Parts: sequence; C-alpha cells; structure tokens
Amino acid sequence: MEFIGDYHTHSRYSDGHATILQLVEAARARGLQEIAITDHGPQNLTWGVDSVTTFLDIKREVAALNQEYDDIHVLVGAEANIIGIDGEIDLPEAIIQELDVLIVGLHPYIRPASWNDGVELVLNNQLGKLSRGIRKKVYNSNTKAVVNALHRYDVDIVSHPGLFMGVDYQEVACACVQNNTAFEINAGHQFPSLGAVLTAADEGVDFIVNSDAHYPASVGELDYGRSVIAQARLPVERVINFREKGG
Repeated sequence: MEFIGDYHTHSRYSDGHATILQLVEAARARGLQEIAITDHGPQNLTWGVDSVTTFLDIKREVAALNQEYDDIHVLVGAEANIIGIDGEIDLPEAIIQELDVLIVGLHPYIRPASWNDGVELVLNNQLGKLSRGIRKKVYNSNTKAVVNALHRYDVDIVSHPGLFMGVDYQEVACACVQNNTAFEINAGHQFPSLGAVLTAADEGVDFIVNSDAHYPASVGELDYGRSVIAQARLPVERVINFREKGG
C-alpha cells in the first residue's frame, strides 16, 4: 500500500524552511501524486502568514507550478487557527473560498477573537499545565472550540487533534463524521497515539496521514502513519490518502 499525497506542509510563507517549489520537488521525488501547501493562518503569534492575502500570493505561485508540472497536482490550502470557543477561525470566508484544502486546528499561541477566548484558549491552557483542578475545564473548552469549528466551516482536515491542547477524541471524531472531515494522523509529530486513533476509529471517522513538513526532506515522510494504520488494522478505505499499490 502507498500514500498518494501529503496534504499538510508549510513553506517560507509561514514557519516552513523551504520554498513552495522545493516542497513540490520533494513530493515529486517521493512519487506523490498530490501535495497541499497549507501555511498557518495569520493569528498564530509565532508561525502565521503576514496577512490573509498571502494565500492569494500562494495561489498564484501554485497555479504557475501546476502549469509547469504534469506529474503532480499542487493544492492551495491553509492551516487555520481556531481563535474562539464558538469555533471562529482566522480566515475570512472570501479567502476560504479560494482554497482547495481547509485544515483547522488548535495552537497555543494565537491572537484570540476576544478577551474571553484568550482566557479560555490561551491563558487557561498554560495554567492547566500547573493546576490539575483547571485541566478538565480546559479540556472541555478545547473540545468545544474544535467541535464548533467543524460545524461552522466546511473543514477538510482537523490537524493533529489533541497535540499541544488536549481534546476529547470521541467528541471530535463524532463531529468529523457529521461534517465529513478527516481526522489527521500527524506523522511529523508522531501524534496522536494508537489509543487515540482506536478511539476515533470506533466512531467511524475517516483518517488522513500527513507529514506536517517544514523542510523538503520531511515531505511524504509518513511512516508513523503507516505503522499506526497497521496496528489499528484500519481498512484502506478509511484512510483517504492511502491506496493499494497500482490501485
């Protein structure tokens, strides 16, 4: 079995260490059929693009590459930050409509939508590392934010669920099923664990394995996902970028 594409990668437009061309060349060298360039949304304090309009620049660059290469399809995407408990993300609808792939996820250092969101999603997550008493509340708030985002937007992939900020895997997986969203197995972070994948799988969710590459060498490096899929005994049809060889 083989992976046909890598749908979570970062370029120099956000916190990656490669040009889009370098990422595409790496994907071609791996024999991938598709790659998505999914830089961070602008409200990520340390990793985000300069402006939402940066995604339009990326789209123009990708269009030129798709004209040049006929052995790979390059997709324009974004890894949007969830910035509110109500599920708000840091991309306007006009930009979302320009994307081929919308990923959403929680990240610890963001510009929140409001003061209250800052307390719930930023401050409390930091305090939760120190206080067991606040940890359950944080867990519930994180889960609510992700679930609301999946219901609010047409999300293709939820990125690394539970990484950095814990969530209820069962609830997130249920929301994914209800909204036809793929649950990511992130090979770059080797996350989530087999146990979390099994919990999500019990809800009937479909998975996608991505590299979260920030360097060309990491593009298509999906061995962790392959291992977890095998251990979980997931059927091929439950992993949307996995195919039988020659299939």
